[in-house]
Amino acid sequence: MRLYVDSADTAAIRQALSTGYVAGVTTNPTLLRRAGLRRADIPSLVASAVEAGAGEIHLQVLAPTLETMISDGQWLHALDPTRVLVKVPATREGFRAGARLAAQGVGITVTAVYAVRQVVLAEAVGARYAAVYLGRMRDAGQDPLGIIGGMVEVIRAQQMTVRLLVASVRTPEDVEALAALGASCATLPPDLLLALPDVSATAEAARAFEEDAGHL
Repeated sequence: MRLYVDSADTAAIRQALSTGYVAGVTTNPTLLRRAGLRRADIPSLVASAVEAGAGEIHLQVLAPTLETMISDGQWLHALDPTRVLVKVPATREGFRAGARLAAQGVGITVTAVYAVRQVVLAEAVGARYAAVYLGRMRDAGQDPLGIIGGMVEVIRAQQMTVRLLVASVRTPEDVEALAALGASCATLPPDLLLALPDVSATAEAARAFEEDAGHL
């Protein structure tokens, strides 16, 4: 499973990427706003993430219409064509924009995916990733692991190239359950990412090793 940090805070991004087990960065307009960033700050955010070692950076279009999504997507892609993936919403206009951008060689992530059929559409328009929101599904009274498991099965059955990128992940147990299902990617908030190695039995064993090493 490939892990990403879900943040627009440069310090948090650098810390997450320094762990050695984080492959890249995902953002969205809500995270940008929380970090106090505006459109003009996105290029510097990308540069900082690249400097910190991000292999991929998923950036969402900020505009709502077909043509403006395409314009946004082209601009975002040009910031770093080898690393930037452009996120478009899983709406009618988003799929249209995604198809147009993918045809131009832009890497696409279809986001706000909640149904198996939207994964089918993401594959059809040439998207590389389909971003699904686990925690939000659970908040809505749905069975997120059941739905995501269905998405994984369809990807396997149809031999799709699109990857699931699971967002709104809130606990270490969610990460374990997603790994068991076969979800290929997940994006986590910084605090959760940093806490993943923490297991009490491991900490106790490490302390015993340190104590014994002191006598060697």
